[in-house]
Amino acid sequence: MRMVPVLLAALLMIPGPAHAQRAGASRNPKELIKQAEKLFEQKKYLEAAEALARANELAPDSRLIYNMARAYDQAGNVGEAISYYEQYMTEGDDAQLRKRARSSVDRLRLQQEREAAAATEVENERKRLQQEAEGAQRRAQEEREAARVAEEANQQRLTAAYEESLSARRRMQVTAFTLGGVAVAGVAVGTVFGLKARAARADFDGATTLEGKVAARDTTRSNALLADIGFGVGLVGAVAAVLLYPKDVVPPPGQARLISAPAGSGLGMEVRF
Repeated sequence: MRMVPVLLAALLMIPGPAHAQRAGASRNPKELIKQAEKLFEQKKYLEAAEALARANELAPDSRLIYNMARAYDQAGNVGEAISYYEQYMTEGDDAQLRKRARSSVDRLRLQQEREAAAATEVENERKRLQQEAEGAQRRAQEEREAARVAEEANQQRLTAAYEESLSARRRMQVTAFTLGGVAVAGVAVGTVFGLKARAARADFDGATTLEGKVAARDTTRSNALLADIGFGVGLVGAVAAVLLYPKDVVPPPGQARLISAPAGSGLGMEVRF
């Protein structure tokens, strides 16, 4: 699509001195317009707009403004295009071009609104995804913190159970040692009274009177009974001490150990955490 033709006659109406003064610093307006047309056809819209701007500086013409607006429009520079279209609607004298300029401004305004809406939608989606990512990260952090707290609570519980097991083991050891002491004392008492019963038996055998034999017999029976009681207490205490004394060492939390299983079931595994 070519640019709207610009009347060269309008360019020739520039006063001679001004035109001559500017020609030294810039190219001839006609040449600039021809260059802009070529650039426009080559789709070099920004370069075409610049050439038209220089031509308009040398020989102002409202249709150059309109063509600058079209060049910026084609280049996708919406802001500049709207600005020059509106400038033409103010300065231009061609009713048809003003109508086109108004239509182009409406189209570009609508394009701006759609682009702004799309940009807003993209930004809202970005914020939503960011919020979801932050929420997921926060939930993950909360889950890790909850897991850490639960692990600490579990460790405290296991430590307390371990210490309680050690305390119970020590109590059983004390009880077993106490019963062992009772067993030793019972055996000692039984031994003492057994010796006394043997001595009383010897007195019984050596007694020559009835009264002496009766007294020796009673003493023998009493000492023998006390000896039996002492040995019985010693035996029960020893058995109880052996049964109550803890056989296994309490493993620390998390340590596995093998334990005996009922006959016929093989070995079992006990794991403490």
